[in-house]
Amino acid sequence: MPAPDPATDGAADLGGAPRERKQYTTFVAEREIAAPRSVAFAATCDLIAEATGGPVVAGDPEPHGLGARFEFSVGDPTYGRLNLSEEVISFEPPWRRVYELSGAPVALYQGTTAFTDRGETCLMAWSVVVDPLPDNTSNDFLALVQPFLDNFADQVRTRAEVNHSTN
Repeated sequence: MPAPDPATDGAADLGGAPRERKQYTTFVAEREIAAPRSVAFAATCDLIAEATGGPVVAGDPEPHGLGARFEFSVGDPTYGRLNLSEEVISFEPPWRRVYELSGAPVALYQGTTAFTDRGETCLMAWSVVVDPLPDNTSNDFLALVQPFLDNFADQVRTRAEVNHSTN
C-alpha cells in the first residue's frame, strides 16, 4: 500500500478519489498587554468602532455583539478603494470575538481576536485565516493584512494600557 499523500490525505470527493486540500493563508499578531483582558477587549471594540464610525447593524448584545456589522473602506494601489464589511459571528466578552470580512478579493477571510489572562496582564492573539482566490488576484491584498494586524494590535495594546493606568 502506498504512503498517504499529505496534500490529499483524508480528503476525497464523493466518488472516493483523493482531492487536494485547500491551502489557507494565516496571519497572527500577538501582544502581551499590561492590563486585564476585560480592559483590552473593551479597547479592541472601541478602536473598531472609532475606525469604522460604529456598527451599521447593531449586534446582540448591542452594539458589538453577534450579528454586528461594520463597514469601512481601505485604499490599495492595485484595487483602488475596497469597500469592506465585517460581521461578528461569535462574541464572547471579554474572551473572544470572531468576524468574517466580505468585499476583499479573497474567497474567505475570518478573524479571531482572543484574550488570555496572565495574572495582572493578558495575551491578545489576533489570528486571520484567508482562502485566497486561485488566480493570484489576492496577493496584493494579502500583503496588506499582516502590517494592518500588527498596527491595530499595537493600537489595542497602547489604548488598553493607557486606560488601565488611568483607572
